[in-house]
Amino acid sequence: MKNSKNRITRAMGTMAIVCALFMSTDINAQGPPGGATDTQDVPLDGGLVALVIGAAAFGVKKLRDNLK
Repeated sequence: MKNSKNRITRAMGTMAIVCALFMSTDINAQGPPGGATDTQDVPLDGGLVALVIGAAAFGVKKLRDNLK
């Protein structure tokens, strides 16, 4: 039973990392060449949400493990 929980937790963690890496929105690290001043801000919505959800799940897992 414990082995299956570890397997599920590991699979969910892997899926969260894959989603954070490959399902993000526009990533604009730097502006266009030539020093244009009307650049857009860097969007942080897709990957940041995935990281927060992953961190929350990890925290819940650690709390449950400490209670046992």
